[in-house]
Amino acid sequence: MKYFYFILLTLLVTSFFIFTNLNSEIISLDLFFVKIEGVSVGFAIIFSVLIGVIVSLILQLPRLLRRNTKALSNKKDENP
Repeated sequence: MKYFYFILLTLLVTSFFIFTNLNSEIISLDLFFVKIEGVSVGFAIIFSVLIGVIVSLILQLPRLLRRNTKALSNKKDENP
């Protein structure tokens, strides 16, 4: 269990590199205000997934960082 996260991260990064090499077709991204040319399909998919992960983490931060006051109040009732 000591190296579990290291192995998982290594496998994830290597799979990203393999995925980008297999999908090396060049496309042009037409966003709302910017047109980006010379981007491969693999990098476009990987960056969209990573941006989704970052947005999801930012939206879940208030829930992850809040204190659990309900569990504290139950412990106070048990010991009068």
